[in-house]
Amino acid sequence: MWSVGISASPCCDAKRMGYDNRQINRIIVRAAQFFLNQDMQVIFGHDWREDGVMRAVAEFANKVVEGVEDCAVILDNVESSCEVQQIKPRMINVVPTGYGSLSRLALEAERDGGGVLEVVPVGDEMPKESSEDRASQLEVLREKITERLNPGVRVCLGGKEKGYEGREPGVIEEARLALEWGKPLYLLGGFGGATRLLGEPIGVSEYWKANNGLEDEFKRELFETTDIEHALRIIAKGIRKVKTNYQESPHRGSLTLFA
Repeated sequence: MWSVGISASPCCDAKRMGYDNRQINRIIVRAAQFFLNQDMQVIFGHDWREDGVMRAVAEFANKVVEGVEDCAVILDNVESSCEVQQIKPRMINVVPTGYGSLSRLALEAERDGGGVLEVVPVGDEMPKESSEDRASQLEVLREKITERLNPGVRVCLGGKEKGYEGREPGVIEEARLALEWGKPLYLLGGFGGATRLLGEPIGVSEYWKANNGLEDEFKRELFETTDIEHALRIIAKGIRKVKTNYQESPHRGSLTLFA
């Protein structure tokens, strides 16, 4: 089964455009729903907060488990087949803590998720010297998430440009790892933030040279749009192409792609 890592968070640019934290969370959940219905596994690296995206994802997981015909209860009137509950787990949340340090929210979400949502603590796998170094922890976390995309792709949207905890903005670090490991990368730059920075100037950065199954025209269209439904259709087009033109590579779990 192919996986998709979703790297997205609110940013100042998105807020200026009218996309607040709640709306960005809804976009992320909509993307998760879309990829589940594409028979893919969705991987997150987000923290657990009362108003965070993982709470919204957990609510969606509960609807999947319940077999509700209209999974769009938290997505307004978005239609869904809701057939994904037959395959478990379909959503993975990788967190940089040990199992004994998981938050109450994460434990409750996994318990109520009926196996559809799995929380994977990787803190015990991290080197001891990084235990007090948040930037190192995040770097190890993001490498482990990238390793799980085998085969898989990375989708980026928004992202903080200032006030981030790692050595570089999280969205940029996860996108960079995707490129280094040969994972198809898709940037939704229309919402601004670190994702926009990563793709500018258009046509020059490393992203535009990498193969993600999209012709230049569609890659640019994806980068500029703020229509999430249109963006998801473009990404699906690229994924269909890379699925039929790849070869597993032993190098860091990467894929060798062919145009």
